[in-house]
Amino acid sequence: MNPPAGFLARQKLVAGVVTAALLALGGALYGALPDQMAIHWNAAGQPDNVVEKPIAVLMMPAIVVFVSVLFEVTGSDVGERIVGSLAMILLFVVQLMVFGVNLGYDVPIVPVALALAGGLVAVAVWFETR
Repeated sequence: MNPPAGFLARQKLVAGVVTAALLALGGALYGALPDQMAIHWNAAGQPDNVVEKPIAVLMMPAIVVFVSVLFEVTGSDVGERIVGSLAMILLFVVQLMVFGVNLGYDVPIVPVALALAGGLVAVAVWFETR
């Protein structure tokens, strides 16, 4: 197994790194983030769901932990763990974009998220067919 695949196969490690990074980044940015944060956008790129800041900061790390536990409970194979790790990395990037938008940066969140999701599917298929 090549080094990137070997790292991604260690899904619990990836989950730990992603969760720690999200919590550290959320803590570092917490004071600068607005009290109400956009967390979802419609196809036109307009925010259509906002939540309180603590929820927006803690929700993605909680999802990553939940997904990691789900992989452990279901006894997933190496390929599934790699895909799960890729999904967790995608969630990390999405949270970065959420923070950016809520800090006032002009992030084209819809096209970037769609491109990332398409890339995730392509890489997952590539890993599964090897």
